[in-house]
Amino acid sequence: MTHIDLKASTLLFVGLLVMTKAYSQKAPDDLHYEITAGTYLSTGKTLPFWMRANQYGEVPLESGIFTLQGQISRDYKPRTGETDKFSYGYGVRMVGNVGKTNQFLLPEAYVKVRYGAFELYGGRRKEMVGLADSTLSSGSFIWSGNALPIPKIEIAVRNYTPLVKSGLISAKGNFSHGWFGSSQEHAKDYYLHQKSLYVRIGKPDWRFKMHLGANHQAQWGGRPTEPYIYKLTGELVTKYGSNFRAYRAILFGEPIKPDADPDLFGEGTFNESSNRAGNHLGTVDVALEYNSPKANILLYRQSIYEDGSLFYLSNIHDGLNGLALTFKQVDQGIKKVVVEYLHTTDQGGGVGSGVTVPELRGRDNYFNNGAYRDGWTYKGQTIGTPFIMPWTQLTGFEYKGSVSRFIGNNRVKAIILGMQSKVWKLDLITRVSYSKNWGLYNYKINKAQTSIQQSIALPIGLYSIQTGLYYDRGSLLEKNFGLQLAVKRSF
Repeated sequence: MTHIDLKASTLLFVGLLVMTKAYSQKAPDDLHYEITAGTYLSTGKTLPFWMRANQYGEVPLESGIFTLQGQISRDYKPRTGETDKFSYGYGVRMVGNVGKTNQFLLPEAYVKVRYGAFELYGGRRKEMVGLADSTLSSGSFIWSGNALPIPKIEIAVRNYTPLVKSGLISAKGNFSHGWFGSSQEHAKDYYLHQKSLYVRIGKPDWRFKMHLGANHQAQWGGRPTEPYIYKLTGELVTKYGSNFRAYRAILFGEPIKPDADPDLFGEGTFNESSNRAGNHLGTVDVALEYNSPKANILLYRQSIYEDGSLFYLSNIHDGLNGLALTFKQVDQGIKKVVVEYLHTTDQGGGVGSGVTVPELRGRDNYFNNGAYRDGWTYKGQTIGTPFIMPWTQLTGFEYKGSVSRFIGNNRVKAIILGMQSKVWKLDLITRVSYSKNWGLYNYKINKAQTSIQQSIALPIGLYSIQTGLYYDRGSLLEKNFGLQLAVKRSF
């Protein structure tokens, strides 16, 4: 996180505005520009939950923020035929926040190339991973858009591509390598391995379709910020294995034998003897879709895996369940409704991983890890569902005792309602969530939380006047009322 003062932030965005205005006089049709100025205010010391959640790390925790945002992007040219296979695109998005928190962020800075069905891209880019609604969802379980995007290089089939000529079976997926960098607190310079594969059964013009697939995420390599003694082996850990043998173990999720050669992964340690190198997690997803001329219905389920509990179905109750109903050709009134239920309390049961019976191995402790103690976070924000929170964001109470893990609340039951509608020229987004929160297995709490969002946008030519009202009530987060005001100019 880079800190800047008000003068530097203002000069930066004035320069971007001048440049954008100059280009916009004769801007190519495939270029898009945006400039936004706004503020985030609240009655509490922090900003309400839905003001911060799933904002790709752009909105800080502290209240009293003035923000300037600028964006330039070029998307792919539309496909016009079999010979028009190649295209390229790029994007840069800059955010300057000034107030209780001063920061300059690059949520997006990427270049992408398309050839046929394949895409190669490098940099930061906003995205979600998993089968879920892409606009009103509370966020995919494993990769929700809550944290600042992680820089990576990726090859992907971005859209469903037929595997058979009839189009009955189509597939998409990705394979990428990313960098967490040196900004994490408890470990430094470690990597991201990510891959996914999703299959759609049903021809494009069929009303009924089935989607299923899975994704695999892993944190690996790097080093602990402070060396430590690994209790199981007694060795001093100064670095985690990062050679090609370590990468192979990450790629295939290979179990590490207790008597494995300690030099197996070169300099460093595999740090997870009797388990696996690195920190592995992901979801197995399934969805049913019904598409009619009047509406699209998507019913989806995401089941999480971390420590093998899902293989034995001992954490099968945990997951994200959703129903998205999109109304077509609706100009006024309700356009989309999404209802979700998040359940994360089981975690394979209350018995830890020290037992010898795999079926009883529980306490998965979602998004926490013993070696990568920052857990499944990036720059202090949860990468997955925002309802699993770090200790730093539990603002409604003071916890007691030592904090050995970064995530402080991962046992949650939540119901979320999202609605998109239009009244006159006003575009409305409504969200209401209610959650019960039990902390961790080894640090139990019992906190209820209600959070509400009502956003309103009024388009006026190339401008959009945006406002949002937010409310938090409960004992997990501080009682809070928030207000967002912004003006956006598109070119």
